[in-house]
Amino acid sequence: MRHKTFDKNYLLQISETLKADWLAASELEPDFLECYTAEEQESREEQIRSVMEKANKGLGEYPQSFFAVRKRKRWKIRMEKMLGEVLREEKALGIGGVMGEEELWEFQACLKEFLRKVRKFDRNLALEDMGQAVRNYMVYAIFLALNGKELKYRPAAFGYSMLYPYTDNYIDSPQRTEREKEHYNRLIEDKLQGKRVKPLSRHEKKTEELLGQIEKDYGRPHEVYEGLLLMLEAQEISLRQEERWKRDRKACREEDVLGVSAYKGGVSVLMDRYFIDRPLTEKDSYFYYGFGFLLQLCDDLQDISQDKEEGNPTVFSLCGTDKEVRGKVNKLLHFAAKIFESCDTENREFKRFLQKNCYLLILASAAGSGEWMEEEWLSRMQGYLPVRMDYLRKYSNGILGSSKGDGAEKGRNERERRKLMKMLDVLIAD
Repeated sequence: MRHKTFDKNYLLQISETLKADWLAASELEPDFLECYTAEEQESREEQIRSVMEKANKGLGEYPQSFFAVRKRKRWKIRMEKMLGEVLREEKALGIGGVMGEEELWEFQACLKEFLRKVRKFDRNLALEDMGQAVRNYMVYAIFLALNGKELKYRPAAFGYSMLYPYTDNYIDSPQRTEREKEHYNRLIEDKLQGKRVKPLSRHEKKTEELLGQIEKDYGRPHEVYEGLLLMLEAQEISLRQEERWKRDRKACREEDVLGVSAYKGGVSVLMDRYFIDRPLTEKDSYFYYGFGFLLQLCDDLQDISQDKEEGNPTVFSLCGTDKEVRGKVNKLLHFAAKIFESCDTENREFKRFLQKNCYLLILASAAGSGEWMEEEWLSRMQGYLPVRMDYLRKYSNGILGSSKGDGAEKGRNERERRKLMKMLDVLIAD
């Protein structure tokens, strides 16, 4: 019997299967990861350094004069050429090895179109929030490539990707009252159910418009709203679990946490796959739902200390020792291998590329989890990374750096952000 994509009972059955596969996964160190020699790592590090130097040099050459229109056009051409060369030649991720010239061009065009829509939709959106939206949109783009589809912009994928920074920032904000948050969630639910809503703020109005992007693609009635309502329910269940754990640290068992993580992460990524408009088999449902669970676990791995401090129960924050965490990371690597066994695609090269980078994401997340990973284990795992562990940690804060600092430093950061936004607008212009 064929199930609807967002049949809740069917998805909960997949959650149970995934939980069983997780519990059955080995905690022994894996023997199937690709190894890198020290020479290969140093070569990749040198390439990354060279790219960053060129990028910084290019950014530094940005013509800031209001009248330098022609110079900015020439600067844009140079930067686009450099980005194309990086995508073709970089060796750390290897995207140039699985995408041809035309696909790489489509990838860049897809990303630029998304960013143009972001800037048009909300000029006040912070750079960090734009980064989160882009990462969400890239999941959709990856699924297009995995399914042999043209890499093109889609309104529903835009609206869905942008919902994350909007909803997360609002729900997590200590400046918002519980009453405001309750009204916000109710507005989203009512909008998804096709009811008329009355936004009380600019933020609520923008959220309604993002949901409208999905309606623009699918109209009504449509099962896509069933999936979005499940996503909203999963977030609410997760919040209730957090509240229970804050009241009583013994209130959450690993089995309970696994169920919520699978449901929340699984439905989230299944939505991205739904936008591909291609029927899902049972194997597809298991893979994409499981892939979402896997990404959720990777996020939880990197946020161990923060989750412990804030009282967020996850598979990793429930651990009491670094030895327990190490075993769970080994388990996560084995679990990822199990998930990819069900990835049914004709694009075998892209599947290998995605699987390899999932392993690298797990190892990078482990390296970013701070004192909760044993140095001895990290040292052994270093040979499975395209760069050395110290190099990875050095750049773990990303190009934007830390948001902490004194007032003068924050002022400089704000000026740099405004400058970066101007450069971005030039780069993504038609």
